[in-house]
Amino acid sequence: MSARTVLGFMSGTSLDGLDGSIVRIEGSGLTMRASFVRGASVGLGSCAEPLRRLAHGEAMTARSIVQALHDFSRLHADLALQLLDGARADLIVAHGQTVLHDPPLSWQAIDPAIIASATGSPVLTDLRGADLASGGQGAPITPLADFVFFADESPLAVLNLGGFANATLLGSRASGVQSIEGFDICACNQVLDAAARAALERPFDEGGAEALKGAADPEALRDLAALLEGQSRAGRSLGSSDEASHWVERWKGGLSPSDLCATAAEAVGGAVASRLAGCTRLLLAGGGSRNCALVAAISKRLAGATIGPTDSAGLPATYREAAAMAVLGALSVDGVPITLTRVTGSPLPPLAGSLTPAPSRPAGASA
Repeated sequence: MSARTVLGFMSGTSLDGLDGSIVRIEGSGLTMRASFVRGASVGLGSCAEPLRRLAHGEAMTARSIVQALHDFSRLHADLALQLLDGARADLIVAHGQTVLHDPPLSWQAIDPAIIASATGSPVLTDLRGADLASGGQGAPITPLADFVFFADESPLAVLNLGGFANATLLGSRASGVQSIEGFDICACNQVLDAAARAALERPFDEGGAEALKGAADPEALRDLAALLEGQSRAGRSLGSSDEASHWVERWKGGLSPSDLCATAAEAVGGAVASRLAGCTRLLLAGGGSRNCALVAAISKRLAGATIGPTDSAGLPATYREAAAMAVLGALSVDGVPITLTRVTGSPLPPLAGSLTPAPSRPAGASA
């Protein structure tokens, strides 16, 4: 099979932007090799507020919901055209915006027809639905993509510090997919960003700068740590109602802004490190990988481990999830189930995805 150009999109539960990654795929199936070509990110602009309202279960009219999805899909199309710069992708993979995830119920909102019409490329969506329908949790879905990108001669962990923290544990590439483990850990940027919105009136604490000024409050730390450890032990996919925003509401009036942010970072870092105890090599991705307070909290508990961003393995941390979507889409069209029983719990992982073909043009129409 000749090399393929696949474009993946991801917009996380933090609603802080849309990421796109172009990936070059050589080969097929689980023996494929993937290399990151380039990526770009854009803010959600006017899409952010209605999508946040939708995710929070607020009352909205049908028109406002459809308008939000139209605008959000158009944002994908515009970013695709920018990234492709006149070229055409063999496949576009759009995860969509998670506005509800409470297995077996889940909704990743997107209109693929808008993207296919604008780009002339087939678009694969609904990567979680088949796993959920077969009895799985529908998440995490990135472990096989992590295997394709990162597996080498020694074991490692890939830690995504997104709206929720999740991890993939990989054995050596020679040990195959049988050695892969994957799991959600706890709320991450969901609680960190909620603290920043409440205390700083900003969407997030840039670089963890405010948290680095503060100190964790012992009582508030115990409160949040107990909540996050409960999530970590639950052994399920995290999503709607797991954001831990009620902790922020409980403590925002009693702590200074810097102490609130510091406490949140310390608690999340502690829960993540506890779940990954024993890992000696850790690759970080997601927006939380840029939060120095959070990374420091993890590092001090995993003393001796080699910790750094996925950039060191050839994939910029900012674009890891979007690139993972590209690989998962390629695996799916190659006939490979993209989820694993021991990760999502599906008894028999099915083929995933819904494919919207590239639009056909009437005879004589200009390209």
